[in-house]
Amino acid sequence: MGAFGVLLSLLAHRLAVLFPRRDDVWAFGSRGGTGFEGNTKYQFLHVANRDDTDVRPVWITEDEDLVSELRDEGYGARRASSLRGIWTLLRAGRVFVTGALTDVPIWPTGGAEVVQLWHGVPLKRISTDSAAYADASLPDRLAKRYVYRQFDWVTVTSAGVSEHFASAFRLPLSRMAVTGYPRTDVLWRDVPGATVGFDGRVLDDIADFDAERVVAYFPTYRNDPDRTPASALDFAALDAYLADRDAALLLKFHPADQPDVDLDDFDQIRRLPSDADPYPLLEHVDVLLTDYSSIYFEFLLLDRPVAFYAYDLPAFEEANGLYFEYDEYAPGPVATDFDGLTAALDRCFEDPSADADHRRRVRDEMFDHRDGRSAERVCALVEDERDR
Repeated sequence: MGAFGVLLSLLAHRLAVLFPRRDDVWAFGSRGGTGFEGNTKYQFLHVANRDDTDVRPVWITEDEDLVSELRDEGYGARRASSLRGIWTLLRAGRVFVTGALTDVPIWPTGGAEVVQLWHGVPLKRISTDSAAYADASLPDRLAKRYVYRQFDWVTVTSAGVSEHFASAFRLPLSRMAVTGYPRTDVLWRDVPGATVGFDGRVLDDIADFDAERVVAYFPTYRNDPDRTPASALDFAALDAYLADRDAALLLKFHPADQPDVDLDDFDQIRRLPSDADPYPLLEHVDVLLTDYSSIYFEFLLLDRPVAFYAYDLPAFEEANGLYFEYDEYAPGPVATDFDGLTAALDRCFEDPSADADHRRRVRDEMFDHRDGRSAERVCALVEDERDR
């Protein structure tokens, strides 16, 4: 969207305040309006499955197939650009998003209470704290600051990370709410509807693995073609290593990084779809392998080993900046090359409790609540406002 389009959208946002809002209509979206995942997914499911509320949750997306699937399952859904979708956003009293207001069209949300559920405890700097923001044009920075001011609440996992979010969004600490993340609720209990929009073949692949251990590798995105995760792996050697250790690996590249690699010839490695929701899978994972992805913080709630493949740490830290000292907050073996990677996995296989104390220290700092009731707390947060 060009500068004129942004200005027009922001003007329409101001005018949308004139529409009366309904406290019993809540709108949800994620992944720029295309997917069904993340904290909004699990908050939506929690509200939809409640028997003690008159709230009508509606999922907003541009994916017509997803709209149909959700409706077939009995959930409310609207296509974002349809008249009914726009009307829903103009009337919704609460709007839930996981990023900047691109999960749903921004302009119809003027006057709604916006709850920013975000998408992870940030290791790397985000939003106005990031290098990308500093390098953006003045109109882009001003537009983002305007959007951030629309966040009535930003949900966080602990008081300890509140200051980072307040800094990143240039908002007062009073708008930070320590509720925990709704998507972690599925780590504690079954969530009805969690597999809606989920490719069931992924779980079939896990069941078909003839392996004692399952490793999941979730690398983060790098805006540098010379440092991609695929370029740092010897897949043939990795497949042989896994077979020797009676292990299998689930590989999910970041949605913005989809390398053209063919893994069909390897028996121990399965590539997950880029839009696969990883949270229903985590209970099947014995060891998480990552680099800087925030998913490892949430995996700590399962108290299972984590290994880190930080083959480009100096470059990544220089390009992105980190909120935390990496070695202090990476509670597991850290590898910088392929030989180190296999050694790190061996450590996790041979002694899963080796880094338990370190994991516990980081987990306790990052999560004030560890009970599978985060979505419930988010509801309590906004319903307290609703009842005032």
